[in-house]
Parts: sequence; C-alpha cells; structure tokens
Amino acid sequence: GYGRTVSDSDFWSGQTEAALRCLLHAAALDGRRVLDLYRWSLNPAAARDAITVLHRHPDAAEGWADALESAVHADPRTRDSVWLGVRQALAALADPDVLHALDPGPGDRFDPGAFLADSGTLFLLASAVSSGTCAPLVAAFVEDITETARARAARSPGARLDPPLLLALDEIANLTPLPSLPSLMAEGGGSGITTLAVLQSLAQARHRWGEHAADAIWDAATVKLVLGGLGKARDLEDVARLLGEVDESTTTWTRGYSGDRSQSVSVRQVPVMPASVLRTLPFGTAVLLLRHTRPTVIDLAPWTQRADADELRAGQAAIEADSAAGATLVRDPR
Repeated sequence: GYGRTVSDSDFWSGQTEAALRCLLHAAALDGRRVLDLYRWSLNPAAARDAITVLHRHPDAAEGWADALESAVHADPRTRDSVWLGVRQALAALADPDVLHALDPGPGDRFDPGAFLADSGTLFLLASAVSSGTCAPLVAAFVEDITETARARAARSPGARLDPPLLLALDEIANLTPLPSLPSLMAEGGGSGITTLAVLQSLAQARHRWGEHAADAIWDAATVKLVLGGLGKARDLEDVARLLGEVDESTTTWTRGYSGDRSQSVSVRQVPVMPASVLRTLPFGTAVLLLRHTRPTVIDLAPWTQRADADELRAGQAAIEADSAAGATLVRDPR
C-alpha cells in the first residue's frame, strides 16, 4: 500500500475532487438522473459514459473529458485510490430514501438564485448520527446556496447582498463541517452574508476543520458568546486570557517592636474571569465579546419568553408532524 502523509492526502483529495467534478459536469450537461451519477461512481468502467458526454457536448468545459479519461485509464492502483474517494463522497446514494430525495420530479427543481431572490427560508434538520454519510451532500447543498449568494453580492450595489442572507448553523460541526466556513466567517459579513456558527467547543472546531482553520473561525467572529460547561482546560485558559486582567490590591498590616503599626499595599494582576468561573457559568448566562468593547456577562432569554413563542410552538408542532409522516418538503402556507 501507499504510505500516506499530509501531502499525499492533499494529492488524493485533489484527484478525487477532479474526477467527481467531471462526473457532476457530465450529468448536468446531459440531464442525467442522480442514479446515473451513482452508477458512474461505483466503477470507473461505467464512467466511460460520462467521458462520451464531455467529448460530444458543445457546452462541456474544455479539457474536462481528457481529465476524466486520464483518471479512468490511470495506473490501476492510482485509479482505484481515486475511485475509492469518489465512491465515499457519494456513498449516501446507496440509501434508496436519499437517492429518491435527490431525484426530484419536473416541478421540484431547487433554484438557489430564485430562492435568494424571493428571500426564502430553508431549514435543514438532521442528527449527528443520521447525517453521517449524507454530510458531503448536505455540505454541497449549503455551499451551492452560499456560492450563489456570493455571486449575487458581487453583482449588487456596493458588492453587498440585499436583502442579506443569514446562515444559522447550529451544531454545524456535528452535522457537516462546511469547507468554506472559515472564509465565510472572515469575509461573508462584508458581502451581506451573516454567519452564525454554534459549536460545542473550540476543540471540536479544531478536530473538524484543523488547527489553523479553527483559529480563523474564532478570530473572524465579530460577536463571540461563551457559555458555561466547557471542559477543555486549554480553551478555558485561552478565553480567560482574552477577557483580560484587572488590578487587585492587597493591604498588609505589620506591627513593629515598639508597637507601631504600618500599612503596605501591593498590587497584582488577576484574570477578569478565571477559567474555573467560566466553566461554571450558570445556565442562561453567557460572556459576550463584541469587537473592541469590554467583555460583558449577559442573561439569555429562552425562546419560550419571546413575544412570538406561541407561533414558534405551532411551527415546531407542524414540522414534527410532517417529519413523523415522512415528509421531505415543508412549504410556508403564506
């Protein structure tokens, strides 16, 4: 077998992405169903059909047919390694329910451009367990929307999307680690794309995106909310240092041989909020870090206390009923 290093991993990822890109391009050009894409992913021999499409279609990207043909006819070990990655990327399609959901009828096509133009709202509901093999597909779906939003923003006055787009990504590391999240956090706000990423811990972000990307996500967040319950000492100490220090005065009294008393005052710097206090923040309390302002301890109001709580309960009940009935699409009756 091959000895895998970081550079090896990057190489195979790049080769897999190139092959997968060609397969998707061929399927889109020829109006193929997702079942055809799945068949191509199972065996490089079946992908010769995609090569033919790319060779013959007038709108095919130049050179892509040759690239896919090179991957299909490569050295057997190289070809098998690349196709292993292709199969893994599309492994979720082995589930008939997933295959059916991704094979819409004539009137069910999702157009991200029209969705953004209509100020639509999209909810993606999943658990960490159920999203396992579907993670690449969910990530691709969200990335399609965000890339469309970036393109629309670039064509808009001031290069800002209007109305803006909110990406509320709760438990995003558990569901599907978006590759573009670091850049969205760093650049999205300037183009009208607001990203709200909810993570269990910084350690979780490092595990999912890597050390440097996790640091970029944290640093780029304009507003940081830290809740209690963090268990990683390193993360707690990092946040404690970020909150800063304050001067603490200590007064000492001494008595001399003659009975006279003297006073001395010493000053030392102590954390504004030690790691132990951060870890034990009460439920419903958070530390807010906003740009250059001083850190603030705030109380978080539960959604049940909102003015529209009854409407939210009704919406929750409707979605749960549809989910229990096996529905895959919930339309706003308004």
